[in-house]
Amino acid sequence: MSYKTIVVYLAQPEDVADVLNTALPIAEAFGAHLTGTHVFAGVPLVGTIAGQVPPEIVDQYADTMREDAKAIKKEFAKTVKGCGVQTEWRDQEEKTVHVDLLGAILEQTRCADLLIMAQTDAEQRVGELVTDIIMDSGRPVLIVPKSGRFGDLSGKVIVGWDGSREATRAVFDALPLLARAKTVDLVTVGKSDDVKDAVRSGSGEIAGVLSRHGVNAEVVMVPRGDTSAGDALLKYASEKDGDLLVMGCYGHSRLRERLFGGATQHVMKNTLVPVLMSH
Repeated sequence: MSYKTIVVYLAQPEDVADVLNTALPIAEAFGAHLTGTHVFAGVPLVGTIAGQVPPEIVDQYADTMREDAKAIKKEFAKTVKGCGVQTEWRDQEEKTVHVDLLGAILEQTRCADLLIMAQTDAEQRVGELVTDIIMDSGRPVLIVPKSGRFGDLSGKVIVGWDGSREATRAVFDALPLLARAKTVDLVTVGKSDDVKDAVRSGSGEIAGVLSRHGVNAEVVMVPRGDTSAGDALLKYASEKDGDLLVMGCYGHSRLRERLFGGATQHVMKNTLVPVLMSH
């Protein structure tokens, strides 16, 4: 198994360098085709609100988005020049005001082995873009943090494992990266450090499956204590100098995570290492 088609979705000009610095070594390692893409659109206005916004404001917003798109394309071309990886650029401008921005992005990203994009800010114009794409693309998404120190993803990989459908999907989506890793820790976060929690989650079984793929994963049990599962994973990754975190996302509903918190939201907001997520 390998990644042969990698898509990087670039939402903002300041994302380009960090995302490509992560994506290009992966594309080179797997001999993958790398596609850079961006979608920009008019103001998504509906109902009576649309009639209350002056046309010049709408035009100004569209001009800003268009200038951002040009800057992203220019930075992409500069960064990939002479990289030795087969690359192409695709962008798309949605002309309609009532635009399905997510739908347009998914058209550009679904036909990929791996999608790579930057961690988003709460204030970002595109809103919860990472979440929407992970939930609806059907593809594994590698999230590159806005801050933190990270480099080659073939060092130490931390896999969050709880036996769920989402965690299972993430493990198999990450197999090409796991096979390249120097070490893989299969981490189960439990109520205590009792190894029974790891046994109940099937850690030993998935470790055996991974070994048949040439991945020697060490089963680790981490007590949750007074923290959340997401915080426990991030703490472990930090303490062990992890280069990549792999986990399933949204085992509970998105609404429940918004109301009560959850590992997905916590990790997406606070990670300082790249995270591969699957749903």
